Amino acid sequence: MSRWVGAVFLLGGLSALGFGCGGEDAGDVAGGGALPGTGATGGSGGGSGGSGGGGSTCKADGDCDAGTFCSAAGSCIATGTCAADGDCDAGSFCGVGKKCIPTGTCAADGDCGAGLVCDPAQKTCVPGGGCGAEEFTIEAVAPNLFISLDRSCSMTSDGGGGKTKWVIAVDALNKMLTTYSGKIRWGLGLFPDITGNNCTQDAAQFAVADANEAKIQALLTASLAKADKFFPDGPCVTNIDTAMQQASLEPAFKDKTRKSYVLLITDGKQAGCNAAGGDPGTEQIIKQLNTGGVSTFVIGFGTGVDPAQMNAFALAGGVPSSDPTTKYYQANDATSLGAALGKIAGTVASCSFTLGKTPADPSKVFVFFDNAKVPQDKTQKAGWDYDATTNQITFYGADCDKIKAQTVKDVDVVFGCDQPTPG
Repeated sequence: MSRWVGAVFLLGGLSALGFGCGGEDAGDVAGGGALPGTGATGGSGGGSGGSGGGGSTCKADGDCDAGTFCSAAGSCIATGTCAADGDCDAGSFCGVGKKCIPTGTCAADGDCGAGLVCDPAQKTCVPGGGCGAEEFTIEAVAPNLFISLDRSCSMTSDGGGGKTKWVIAVDALNKMLTTYSGKIRWGLGLFPDITGNNCTQDAAQFAVADANEAKIQALLTASLAKADKFFPDGPCVTNIDTAMQQASLEPAFKDKTRKSYVLLITDGKQAGCNAAGGDPGTEQIIKQLNTGGVSTFVIGFGTGVDPAQMNAFALAGGVPSSDPTTKYYQANDATSLGAALGKIAGTVASCSFTLGKTPADPSKVFVFFDNAKVPQDKTQKAGWDYDATTNQITFYGADCDKIKAQTVKDVDVVFGCDQPTPG
């Protein structure tokens, strides 16, 4: 899963998300300590008030008495003290106590930014100010996506550009798995499978789990070889009904703390089988999944599909395409299949984050994008909302889109103070 701590927000990486009253951006300094010039320079520019040499002005150390030196501020001060950050070595700054201290640490509250105080035990800046500030880590909640992929014999037919539909599908899926690695929990079921009755499905090749990307890619890549057991050379049936039945039994779908989806990809109609009720059975399974909170995306690859039936599947799945007539995603070549997969994966990618601790009062949680307040929207059409049952914050609409597109550089989730953290 992706993890964030502090105000810097990077999809797919580790950062810090501060819950505090004006806390310093932890992405600036490890441990949240003050940077040179941010609350730490109260003593800088001390000028003639320096402690050594009687505060006399100087241009070089030779202008000062023994035991003093010429500060960057242009006055003689006692050796071992500082008046400005320029008096300190690289990696340190001039604290309010007129001593050089390592960047990222503190010796007094004045060494910290607004809303932060110095923790003397850790020598780091922490949220303070008496506004009920707390600092939590949050964790991106990767959704579940089970891919139900047609490997019927027709997938070896021409898909355009001199490639078979199977080659195009494998290439497109491998690219999607790489692009969204770590952001989605993947599973895979190939149909028809190669175990037992041609019209029924045994266990899926991969149940949904973390870190499945490389294993799924390896299986798909190996299946490009005609000698491989999963190469689409038989059974030559299209058992969409039992493929969806298999998907509906995915154990990960029982986890209601995260979103779950099925992605059905087929190049044909139900053919040669009706073990789970044929098309009516498929539609009923998809409806039941959707009622239980599991949406189904439908991709028809090539011209061999039944558009009316695919539309029915897509509408039953609850996540139809935006096309006014074709409610499933129609793909006719490598470009359109890649585009469909990219759009679906982008839709699925999570905008939900679990808080490391439970806020004592959810009404005192505030969210900011690049220091601009993001309103809470309990209708879940835009902005964000908090779910106490899962202890998750989820972004919606255009604000979710901003997170997925990584156009937001600084995300602050603040408890107790209706203001963003500095930075």
